[in-house]
Amino acid sequence: MCPDLLSGYDPAVSSVTRPAGSKRQDRREELERRLFAATEELVAQGDGFTELSVERLAAAAGISRSTFYVHFEDKGDLVRRLAATVLAELRDVSATWWETADHTDPAGLTAAITAIVEVYRRRAAAFTIITETAAYDPTVAAEVRGLMQSIIDATRQAIERGQAAGVMRPVRPAETAAILTWMVERAGYQLVRGTEPAQDENVVAALTDIIRNTLYAR
Repeated sequence: MCPDLLSGYDPAVSSVTRPAGSKRQDRREELERRLFAATEELVAQGDGFTELSVERLAAAAGISRSTFYVHFEDKGDLVRRLAATVLAELRDVSATWWETADHTDPAGLTAAITAIVEVYRRRAAAFTIITETAAYDPTVAAEVRGLMQSIIDATRQAIERGQAAGVMRPVRPAETAAILTWMVERAGYQLVRGTEPAQDENVVAALTDIIRNTLYAR
């Protein structure tokens, strides 16, 4: 007789049965998405995040107040996780350029800037929440600084690769990466969020032109 049957272990069943921890993680991620979406929708409708109570956020997401506190310490914790999610999106789309930064023709630059502007457009309420909360919550501010620094570091590494390949000018990699990263952040926050979508193409063109002329040798 098969040992697996003696032990009660069925490989076919095991291969499709997910661990309990994985299911819990899925539920937690789904709850986070619902809370993020509900919070962003309320702020997009004109509510100030500081005035929104946990009870109202939970109700908008279709959960109880007690369930909120099972998964989040407080509203600041919610914003820290929201910041991690949104800035991870920025990192993902920025990789389109980072991965091709050492090419003579930086075709990925326009694609990356276009995608970055789209993130600022689509998640405008999230950026409003993050920026406004960071102004008075030092833990959120520290989270944002750390996440932005990771983007700056990746940009610096892309510049260093471009310089090593001989396609970029001899700029200071660390300082230039920091300045360009914060320039894109401010453009996204001030020129995309809260403006008409028709302007996005002009913002993309201007940012792409500035970065290309700053970094790439002619």
